[in-house]
Amino acid sequence: MKTFEELKQCLTQIKANDFNVPHGVDVDSMIADMLTFIGHADGEIRDGLIYSTFNSWTDNGTVTTAQMKHILTTCLGEQYLFFGIGERDTDSVFTRSFSLLAIALAFCLHEKNPFLTVSDVQAIKEALLLYINQEKDYRGYVDGKGWAHTVAHAADALCNTVCCEVDGEFCFDRIALLEILKAVKTLILCSDCVYTAEEDERLVFVVNAVCANKILTNDDLMAWIDSFNPTDNEWWNGTIPNDYYLHVNRKNFLRSLYFYFPSPNNELEAVDPSATAKHLLTFLVGSDV
Repeated sequence: MKTFEELKQCLTQIKANDFNVPHGVDVDSMIADMLTFIGHADGEIRDGLIYSTFNSWTDNGTVTTAQMKHILTTCLGEQYLFFGIGERDTDSVFTRSFSLLAIALAFCLHEKNPFLTVSDVQAIKEALLLYINQEKDYRGYVDGKGWAHTVAHAADALCNTVCCEVDGEFCFDRIALLEILKAVKTLILCSDCVYTAEEDERLVFVVNAVCANKILTNDDLMAWIDSFNPTDNEWWNGTIPNDYYLHVNRKNFLRSLYFYFPSPNNELEAVDPSATAKHLLTFLVGSDV
C-alpha cells in the first residue's frame, strides 16, 4: 500500500500523462490506494487527483466492470457512504461526499458496459435514501480543504440512479419515484444553512430524471409541489434564523424548478412542462414563498 505522499506523486504523474496508466503500475492496487484516501482532507488529492483519475479511467475504459463493482460495493459501505454519518463540521464529510461521486460514476460505466441488475439499482437507491435521511453536514466549499458539497453530490448520485436503464427499461415504479421526490424535498427543506453552491439546480436535475421515467403524471408532480406547504410559511413567527434558512432554500429551489421546466430541451411525455410551470408560478405568487 502506498503512503499518502507516494500516492499523490503517482497520481500527479498519471494526470500529467493524460491519465494513462504507466507501465508497471497495477490498476487494482491503485484503486485500493485511492479508495483508502478517497475522503482525505487534502482537496488536491481527494478532488483533483483521486476523483479526477476515477472519472477519467471510467471514461477511457481503464476501469473494468469487475473493478467498478468493487468500487461501488466499497463506497456503499459503512466506512464510506455512512462514515461518521450524523456528524457536523468534521472531515468525515469528505469520505461520504466523494463516495457519492464514485457511486455516480458506476452508472456512467454501466451505460457503456452494462453490469448492473435491476436489483442492484434498486438497492443503490435504498442506500442513497437512507444516507440522505441521516446526513447532517450540508457544507458546500470548505476553506482550506475544498469541496464537501454533500447535497450536490447526493443529487448527482440520485440522478444517475434514476436515469439508469437495465435491458432498455427504467428500474423504478411510481412508488419508488415518489420516494425519490420525497428525498429531494428532505434535502431542500434544510434549516441549518442557506445553500450557496447551486445545490438547488443540481436537485432540479433529479426531478427531471424522475419525470423522464414517464410514469409520474402532472397530478403527481403538482401534488409534490403543493406539499411544500405554502400556508405554513410565516418564517418571521418561527425560530430565527433557522426557519428563514428553510424559507430561502425552498424559495430558491422552486424558482429553479420554475425556470427549468419550460425548457425546450425537456423530453417529457407524462408530465407537461408548461402546465407545471404555470402551477409553480401560481404556487410561488400565491404562497409568497
